[in-house]
Amino acid sequence: PVPHFSHFAVCARAGLEESRDDASSVSLPETLHSVQLPCPLIREYKREAVHEMLINSENQLELPGLEVPQARDTYIAVLELLCDYASGGALVCIADAAAFHSAFATRPQSRGGFQPCTRSSDQGYMTALLRGTHVRDQRFREAFREFTQHTSNDRWPSEHPDESARGRPKDGAFLLSRTGYRV
Repeated sequence: PVPHFSHFAVCARAGLEESRDDASSVSLPETLHSVQLPCPLIREYKREAVHEMLINSENQLELPGLEVPQARDTYIAVLELLCDYASGGALVCIADAAAFHSAFATRPQSRGGFQPCTRSSDQGYMTALLRGTHVRDQRFREAFREFTQHTSNDRWPSEHPDESARGRPKDGAFLLSRTGYRV
């Protein structure tokens, strides 16, 4: 069985113009195989309302583990991260580390030969950069800000101070455990 992931979304919209001049600047597309799922329930809240619900442990948002102080702090930290540091689009998924490992574990092929998996589009650059860094750490926040800054080719600049970032794609999601560390 696929583990249940409760979800919560905070959307920040930025008017970003896309321009792709040459084929070499485009990341290779991945094919996602669709599964029939019910339509998600989308609710809109103001940031202050979400923050208040999190602080008071009001689980109108149906967030698993909200009663656990460490998980609640992670949810609040991600709200701050998305609202105060995101320079563009971002996807952050929060779940117990065990749920991620269960969902993406290597196992015999399922029906139709497809199984959930994760792939690194940047050869593990962001994974290595954020290893052991808590979501509240300023280094995490600055890396997140840089990652979400739009560029004309959706890649790290060729003149970036960290040579290992240069030219790598800025694509993907942040998978965080409820303890506030990347998975």
